[in-house]
Amino acid sequence: MKRNKLTKGLISIGIIVLLLTNYENDYKYNPQYEIVDEAGSEFARYRNGKVFIGTRAYLYSVREEIEENDIIVLDQRYNISDPNMKIISSYKINDKEIRNEILEIICKYEEKYPSRWDRTIESMRLEWFMHNISYIFKNEIDRTKDVDLDNNEERYYDNKILNRILKL
Repeated sequence: MKRNKLTKGLISIGIIVLLLTNYENDYKYNPQYEIVDEAGSEFARYRNGKVFIGTRAYLYSVREEIEENDIIVLDQRYNISDPNMKIISSYKINDKEIRNEILEIICKYEEKYPSRWDRTIESMRLEWFMHNISYIFKNEIDRTKDVDLDNNEERYYDNKILNRILKL
């Protein structure tokens, strides 16, 4: 019984240390992206490929152009009940610099094509990080493999994963 509690305690401490060392709110980086916004093609290029942002119909129309390292963002900002931007297969992106570039690109997209969608880079960064942690711990993997940066669930995953850690 004592050994089991000790193990759970050590796991909890390890997870908390992992969270604190991998998430840096004031992280500085050297952005390497450019906004392209060519009709019928990518919106931007980041250090490892292209970023395609658009509706399902648009993304379907450019599917032949999309390569392995390209980022796909489903634009659902005009959803009446809960506007969002959904980064497909976001669990694969663990590099902080690339995550920051993608989030800045999404913000540039919102600047160019404004909507009711309202998120800060800091809140998106935290949600994406928490989605990745949730995915690693196999928590709702169907939902956590893609990060949907919506207005309503801005704090859902960080609260849920912290509750799970505390229950260990």
